[in-house]
Amino acid sequence: MTNSETVNETWSNNVSEDTAKVGDKIADTASQIKERASEFGRSAAQKIDERRSSTAATLKSTADSLRSGAQSSGQTITDVANKTAEKIESTANYIRDRDVRGMLADIGQVVRRNPTPALIGALGLGFLLGSALRGRD
Repeated sequence: MTNSETVNETWSNNVSEDTAKVGDKIADTASQIKERASEFGRSAAQKIDERRSSTAATLKSTADSLRSGAQSSGQTITDVANKTAEKIESTANYIRDRDVRGMLADIGQVVRRNPTPALIGALGLGFLLGSALRGRD
């Protein structure tokens, strides 16, 4: 084997080893990022789950207040208030009975059944959030 062949072979081996090391570093970094993202998601879901019960209780209280306040008003206002209170109470029960995964699954089903309204709603929500964030500056 000539000197130049030995140098080429050594260089080739070094490049292969360096490439493998870089690949391993990238894989390790990607794994760490994935783990941190998963941890963040679990933490966020846990915080939402912790607040579900108090949110549901607040909604239930709001529905009860709406009903009791409407009883002294006219029949039309009472009917509207009772329907609104029923919707609020229904929302409270939904929040109390579902965890975050269940809510996300329900949202996914609604989006799959109604993609166009879901897209329009997402665009509207994005616009409102963008406007709100821009207003802070």
